[in-house]
Amino acid sequence: MDETSDDCARSVVNTLFVFRTHTKLVSVDFLEQVNNSTIGQTLLPILTFYNIPLNLPRLFLSDSAAYMKKCYRDVLKSIMPQLIHLPCIAHILNLIGETWRDFPQFSLLKTFLAKIKDSFVKSPARKARYITHLRMNGVASPCKIPLPNKTRWNSWFKMVFYTKEHLQYWLDFYKMESESDPRNETISSIYSILQNTHQFGLITVYLHFISIYAKAFVHDLDFFQQQKKPVFPFVETRLVNLMAYLESNRTAIHFDIFQVAYKKFEAHIPNHPTRPLFRAVRLFDPKYMHTGNNNQRHSIYQYTIIDEFNNPSDDLLHEWGIYCGLEFDENIEENNLDKYWNNLATQLPILSKISLEFIWLPVSSCAVERSFSLYNTLLDNDRQNLSKESLKQLNMMYFNRDN
Repeated sequence: MDETSDDCARSVVNTLFVFRTHTKLVSVDFLEQVNNSTIGQTLLPILTFYNIPLNLPRLFLSDSAAYMKKCYRDVLKSIMPQLIHLPCIAHILNLIGETWRDFPQFSLLKTFLAKIKDSFVKSPARKARYITHLRMNGVASPCKIPLPNKTRWNSWFKMVFYTKEHLQYWLDFYKMESESDPRNETISSIYSILQNTHQFGLITVYLHFISIYAKAFVHDLDFFQQQKKPVFPFVETRLVNLMAYLESNRTAIHFDIFQVAYKKFEAHIPNHPTRPLFRAVRLFDPKYMHTGNNNQRHSIYQYTIIDEFNNPSDDLLHEWGIYCGLEFDENIEENNLDKYWNNLATQLPILSKISLEFIWLPVSSCAVERSFSLYNTLLDNDRQNLSKESLKQLNMMYFNRDN
């Protein structure tokens, strides 16, 4: 679940159900007030309407808003004790990413990129001239600048990476743009920065620094935004590696940015309420189970946060012994973990069924963010008078058609 404010100043709450590869927008609600009580009062009737037993849902996935945490703690947990709250990891990593974008020493670069965006955002003719300029300078397959968008996490970093590779072509391009449109203050400002040796040098240094040291973080955020891939068993390892990367660089690099990013990480991730489940679900990754301390990892009682392992049946214990004794296949990758467990359905029917429930658990709220993007597209200037019911039905129809 998540909430946004639309262009008509209404609070919109979208609720999605996720089961394995299936993600469906099941309700669009308009709330007069948004708090822990109204969120709970919105969700519970939805579960009843779709005949979802209260002992069935495993995760409540939301952002890290205080009212969402309070809704889970004070409303949902008492009714659904098996439910685990998952504040979106991708959302948290995006908050960490904002420490890079907002870092004071990078203010010149941030201002410069904002001006570049402004120069293109409402000028398709300039975009066409830019592509032509790249071709004339020997770029075989030129592509447009990936302009950053607040709702598209990582887009600012993608523009940084692009700028590093294409900055060399911009001085001549903006010189021509300035000559053809001398009254355009944005163009004049960009051209002035590109001509200034000191500012150009600082921007170049910042671009290279971010491109080198933020790449690992960007890859992790891309990982957590994946959809329709069974990545839940790999979350814990990613978080551990990211923490080690931030921690090692905060003392080794002469920039305070890693210290700031590490503090943000430390505030949200170590005590994340889903960490115990992240750790337990690693058991469905055969690489994890067949490397490291096998004696500890092969104890089924290490994973009792999973209800089925809390009081395992004799049949499950028998299958567990077989699974722990299987020969490890090094060709198994993250993207085909579901194939691995489907192939074991005959040999390990109980364990295979449990694994397919957990490896497909969602790790981010990217799907609900997409549903809001679609909603905002529907509510353009020509559709401001659409009724709430029409908006609801259109949002659900178009989102679910694409899923």
